[in-house]
Amino acid sequence: MDAATPMEAGPRAFERLRARVSTADMAAAGAFAVALIVYVRTLLPGVSFGDWAEAEMIPARLGILHPTGYPLYSLLGTAFSLIPVGSVAYRANLLSAVAAAGAIAMLVLIAVRLGVRPLIAFAAALALAFTGTIWQEATFSEMNGLHLFIVALLLHRALVWREERRDRDLLLGALLGGLCVSNHGLAITVVPIVVLFVLVDARREIRARPGLLVKAGAALAVGLLPYLYLPLRALAGPAEIYGPFLTLEGLFAHISGAQFRGDMHFTSMESVQAAWAALPQVSDHVLALSNPVFVVLGFFGIALLVLSDRWFGWLLVLLGVVNVYFYANYLGDLSHYLLTSWLILGIGLAYAGETLVAMVVQRGGPRLSSVVYAILILPVVLLAQNWATHDQSANHDGERFTAEVFAALPQDAVLVTYWDALTPLSYKHCIEGVRPDLSLRAYDEKALVTCDPVERPLIDVARRRPVFALLVNDGTIEKQTGLVPVPVQDLTLPWGQRYPQLERSLYRLVPPDQAP
Repeated sequence: MDAATPMEAGPRAFERLRARVSTADMAAAGAFAVALIVYVRTLLPGVSFGDWAEAEMIPARLGILHPTGYPLYSLLGTAFSLIPVGSVAYRANLLSAVAAAGAIAMLVLIAVRLGVRPLIAFAAALALAFTGTIWQEATFSEMNGLHLFIVALLLHRALVWREERRDRDLLLGALLGGLCVSNHGLAITVVPIVVLFVLVDARREIRARPGLLVKAGAALAVGLLPYLYLPLRALAGPAEIYGPFLTLEGLFAHISGAQFRGDMHFTSMESVQAAWAALPQVSDHVLALSNPVFVVLGFFGIALLVLSDRWFGWLLVLLGVVNVYFYANYLGDLSHYLLTSWLILGIGLAYAGETLVAMVVQRGGPRLSSVVYAILILPVVLLAQNWATHDQSANHDGERFTAEVFAALPQDAVLVTYWDALTPLSYKHCIEGVRPDLSLRAYDEKALVTCDPVERPLIDVARRRPVFALLVNDGTIEKQTGLVPVPVQDLTLPWGQRYPQLERSLYRLVPPDQAP
């Protein structure tokens, strides 16, 4: 046989590649691309506040994030901080966009595994992409988009295992479970449930080959290896900041979120009542950030799945119930804690869309098959509906806030401030080198987001350097510091939100014997 010429080899190679790439893969890639383009176009360009600013700063400095540590996100954030595009904050925000777009792509593959046409799966995935919570998490830095991506990967791998029964899929699923835990504490509301369902489904294989369970356990343990980053980072010091991570007690307290346990209420009858009482609020929340079509079809699709695919349908129902229960009994206002529920509704939407289209075609004949394109209207409507709210491309609140605070501080000043303000100020000061003469100091000295040595006691520092305080709860400054607060100017401060909203004073702190 004659060898193919270069002109012939190119098209043949393309045909072979196209044969290997399924329509589902192309639909997933298309959903990823469209979602990512929208997310990047609407991405926050700079620094944010609070936890979001911390997530922009700490991975770039190879630090340790607040409990539970989020080591997988930290390591990926460090890698993204090296990408030569935009500011370090922009790169951290970009990680969220990529992860969220990845979750959207995985929804396509999950839906196709359930028998949904790729075009319907594509439309349902983009509808999810343009709902409020997903879009918001995709434009700000934090580990929530990555959590959703890994959850979607885990659910997809569970479906692949069920259909193809390959050992490698079981082991890959176990690895994903470990990585999910390494990324976010919310994994405890997902991974054990998926593991339980898969173990029930794999009981024959495990009975026949018990070693398979051992291998899966080893794969899970490999997924937990990112946690080694915490003690290894602590070894590099300084000890006054990272010393607690060098003891098992301190390390476990951080990983388990011990300081937040007072806000967690999961084991009482009141917690069940709280979850039940939260259902109307959750429904209103979902409706406000999507639309009635998305919600109704999402729930309808899950109901159909329970009837037609009991294993996966009940898996989704249990995941959703646990997700809402956890959301309601931990603070009850963290909308990103409902990301798993949003993913479940997206799967339900795709399944409902497939069912409705199949019914129309069955009754009206093949000539009505073009009705499938009608579902593309939903993501377009959601895109138009939510664009203005979630377009962060012109949001420079963080830059304005930090510039205003720095302008108010004299040369060589020390600023004592709280978390939501400290994180953007520390990002600008420590990452971008703004005002190197200043020293930023956390009001809560457990905060790990300062790069300046802490001088003690503060009353002695105030005799050598100008000391200022910027706090929301400013009524206890004198009691806590032993210094007299003297108002300097009013500023608008952030408090638990992604924007400043509270008017408070910047105070100069002076020793009592120097007070005016």
